Amino acid sequence: MKKQILSFFLLFTSSYLFPCDCPPLQPVSKDLCKTYNVIFYGKVDSVSSCGKDGISTAYFTINELYKGAVSKEVKVDFDCASACLMSFEKGEEWLMYATYQKFDLLTVTICDHSRKHFDDESKDFYSIAAQRTFDQEKLFLKTELGIQPFVIKNDLNEQQKIFKPHNDQPSDINKLWLLLISLGTMGIVFLLARKRK
Repeated sequence: MKKQILSFFLLFTSSYLFPCDCPPLQPVSKDLCKTYNVIFYGKVDSVSSCGKDGISTAYFTINELYKGAVSKEVKVDFDCASACLMSFEKGEEWLMYATYQKFDLLTVTICDHSRKHFDDESKDFYSIAAQRTFDQEKLFLKTELGIQPFVIKNDLNEQQKIFKPHNDQPSDINKLWLLLISLGTMGIVFLLARKRK
């Protein structure tokens, strides 16, 4: 019985006992940037509480957009419950490397290149893997990718309208024409069928 309880406890807590297993992080390069849909430097406005699905959302105001078509305010989903959880706090500044999980749903993971700005550079543990300071990486992104314009929300709404399924109804005159054409076609089919008999 004790073994069963211990096994259950280990199974239940395994995600918290074992660290997140990420592959070695390569320094950011222009080619590596191609693997991300949106790259920006921004500030955290707020963070939602962790949901039942283990996902939370961080809301950012973007200061500099290096890649992607997004508006100045953007939300990013992240893991908040597993061993690979991330943590964001209001007021923090981040370089974010995000991908679309589906249309208009950006996500980041702890294994990506997203990194937080530290006032004290000696606390910046990201710089070991990145082989650059936060400011050096910002400068690299600005130089290699440039600063992109923001998408105005109305433009994004127009794009959504274009790509969403439509259920357009014909005008009254077109409905009348369709009805007359349908009746005419049915009449021709009826006459052809009658002649064959």
